[in-house]
Amino acid sequence: MRRLRALPLFLTALIVLGQAALGPVLSAPAAAQDFASPTQLGPTVVVIVLDGCPAGSMDLLPDEAFLGGGRRADGCLAKAVRAVFPSSTAAGHAAIFTGRYPEENGVTGKEYLRADESLGRFNSPNLLERPTLFEAARDAGFGTAMMSAKKNVRLMLSGAADVSVGAEEVPDWVLEAVGPPPDESGQYDDYAGWHVKLDLWVLAAVQAYLEKDYSPAVIGVNLGSPDKCGHRFGPAPSEETAAAIAAMSRGLEDLAAKLDATRAGNWCMIVTADHGMTRVDKGITALDLIDEVVESTGTEIPVTLDGGVLYVWAEGEAASELAKALADAEGVAEVIGQDSPEAQARRAELHTRHPRTPPLIAVTASGYMFIESPLFMDYTRGSHGTADLDTDLLVPLVVYGPRARDGNAEQLFNAAGSLTDIYGLVMTILGIE
Repeated sequence: MRRLRALPLFLTALIVLGQAALGPVLSAPAAAQDFASPTQLGPTVVVIVLDGCPAGSMDLLPDEAFLGGGRRADGCLAKAVRAVFPSSTAAGHAAIFTGRYPEENGVTGKEYLRADESLGRFNSPNLLERPTLFEAARDAGFGTAMMSAKKNVRLMLSGAADVSVGAEEVPDWVLEAVGPPPDESGQYDDYAGWHVKLDLWVLAAVQAYLEKDYSPAVIGVNLGSPDKCGHRFGPAPSEETAAAIAAMSRGLEDLAAKLDATRAGNWCMIVTADHGMTRVDKGITALDLIDEVVESTGTEIPVTLDGGVLYVWAEGEAASELAKALADAEGVAEVIGQDSPEAQARRAELHTRHPRTPPLIAVTASGYMFIESPLFMDYTRGSHGTADLDTDLLVPLVVYGPRARDGNAEQLFNAAGSLTDIYGLVMTILGIE
């Protein structure tokens, strides 16, 4: 594992950068401990992504819960912002941590078409075409860490992370502090409970990091149980999904207490989601339609199904036939080509004008999702990915902690309307230009 930077390097970097706001603090007498006080060096910002948690789900929590409406109205900033299209995991996380839409950061959905015509997942930092918060923070002398319940999220965002933690990559110090992640076989007996346990293990690893290293840092965290439970059982108020979100609320309350204990007065927690979740009860077997076009045109057609959105790499006659078939299919709300002025305008509106975005995009109506087989609907009650459904696109943005209103952070929060605005908010709290 990559070792964390020595604390004097942080101090040197911050002095060189000339952060005037820290000048009076840096002149204070050195602390007696063997580490520099976080107050001397800068804040710690933790960005929590409640995977697949629509803004409305937060309102179902009791007022007294940490993420409940009563607590959110007491000493913190809270609102709803819009996810990006497609409202999916990779695109949402890339937007949060680069501050850019898919057409600029290059993460255009669940998969992309490689040069050899095969499909690849967005699971490498080399696929990001804009720098992340971790790169900006590390360049300014802050520690960086990415801890995730989802492997592909961690792999995509850990390029500039000093620490990377997931169930498949566990540093020795995490094993010593909190033990191993829950046994994967446990999810077969208790699917919802196992994913909640995995998320709580991730949060315990974050607490262990805070205790291990007292330097200022940017920490990214993905919590997957709201998404996993939302897909299987439906979004809250589904019992299992509501219980998962309540468990995350309690876990974040414990994390806030640990931040206060290790970095009193000098921390901020930002809670958001990469996308929402919509209840579904009907599937569109798009592969059947595609097979018919393949047979009639003799053309191979790569395709990605991602819940409420279908990405198709088809051109010419095949694209025309498939666009018509999809437009006539029950549950398809919109088919977006690429040649007409109307299609180009729609792609501009959705911020999808990137070479990785396919020539043909189909989007479902509420209650529908694209599936490979009708059997899929036997264990799926929630989906996301659409372009216009608020349940997919409206996500929470909650900012806690003593540094929540630093500088013009509150002004930026009030102006925020998209996940892409979180980047600037974090940079402002860190004091980075």
